[in-house]
Amino acid sequence: MDSTITSPTKNEKRTAITQLLTNIITSLLVLLWTYTAFSKLADLEEFQSQLNNQVFGITTTKILLWSIPTTELLAAALLLFERTKKAGLISSALLMTAFTGYIALVLTGYYQKVPCSCGGVLKQLGWQSHLWFNLFFLALSITGSILHKKHYKNPATPTNQKDHDSLGI
Repeated sequence: MDSTITSPTKNEKRTAITQLLTNIITSLLVLLWTYTAFSKLADLEEFQSQLNNQVFGITTTKILLWSIPTTELLAAALLLFERTKKAGLISSALLMTAFTGYIALVLTGYYQKVPCSCGGVLKQLGWQSHLWFNLFFLALSITGSILHKKHYKNPATPTNQKDHDSLGI
């Protein structure tokens, strides 16, 4: 019986680091989406008031009132499972692109009324700080997508053979 312990190869180390970074990014995004969604839902009247101050019509406001926090919670849920993590990372990047685009339009003076319809402490940020915050999470979403793709590109590594129905964070 051979009891020698072999050191991990460079490829195995790289794979482990990639998986760790992906899980850290995923965890941060889950925290972001659940926090912002529940902040909006906890003060739904305030969120609706902020949406009503936008250039949207009443019908659009009614749709956004529920679709934004629901979409944020859906993105968080997708990030929780290995099988749906890719979709969650892509959804996160798309959401952050939309929110960042909105803030960029605010900063360029495109809108006449600009109340922030963000949840919790995020509404305390100024527009410039909020832009940097969003750019950071947009970069994380894109980086997570790239790392996730790289991690699953080589299915022969033992860390990629785990049960895809397990929690991914």
